[in-house]
Amino acid sequence: MWLQLSSYIGFAFITQKSVYNRTIEIVLGGHYYMAQDTIKCYDSPSDVVQALAEDFIAFTNEEINRTETCVVGITGGTVINGLLELLNSPEYIERLNWERIFFVWTDERFLPQSHEDNYFNRVKPYLLCKAKGAAHFLPINTDSKTVIEAAAEYEKEVKNVLKACKKSGLDLALLDLGEDGHTAGLFAGSHALRVTDQDVVAVEDGKVWERISMTFSFLAKSDAVWFTVTGESKRTALTKVLYQREDYEDLPWEKRIGRVLPGAVLSQEAMTWYVDKAAYDDVH
Repeated sequence: MWLQLSSYIGFAFITQKSVYNRTIEIVLGGHYYMAQDTIKCYDSPSDVVQALAEDFIAFTNEEINRTETCVVGITGGTVINGLLELLNSPEYIERLNWERIFFVWTDERFLPQSHEDNYFNRVKPYLLCKAKGAAHFLPINTDSKTVIEAAAEYEKEVKNVLKACKKSGLDLALLDLGEDGHTAGLFAGSHALRVTDQDVVAVEDGKVWERISMTFSFLAKSDAVWFTVTGESKRTALTKVLYQREDYEDLPWEKRIGRVLPGAVLSQEAMTWYVDKAAYDDVH
């Protein structure tokens, strides 16, 4: 549940706190506003997932009403897996227009799709849905190809989806923040950070595995960006990223690269952070 600041529901109770030398508003219900960023803090990861599901349903339904489709970029991780599992539960499944939502992957580990550490393999049980109609899930094909070939192939697939939907970028990018501050498959120091002539790039200098990732130049075209950050192990990275987002808020994303952690690069006008108290409690 959201952090409760008052028991008087409906009363316009607002208090002030200073975060990173900036005055922010803390509004009843646990919303923290930092300039362009809205930080939604909840007690536990399961509360994060539930809130994310409600907002996801509202966002996708509104976008479908406006443009007939919604293109969503998803990453790996327990929160996103939990979101998809919840959306496929009886109480949620009928509230989504599955046939009008196109799910693409922002990144993937270059491992066979049967490998236990492949993102698609981990989330697959929640995708082969109970959802009625044709749900559009478009994972990255990592089987029997080089990482460069897989990236090039997926870029074509993403472009075809956007063309069919008459869109220039993702409607929503659902991203995670790594313990080292990386996001999608984009790590500090990687050559992939500065790629501007591709939408999807092979990341051959990432940690542990080679990866395929959407580039910052492509993610920067997303209409909305939501980050999920849960767990004490990510507190340090979240703190650094929020500091850096303030310090470099006047710079466009291109000029932030190399100066900030990857999680602080994107500079959309509106960005939402879904966090739990373990990751965020000491930050504010």
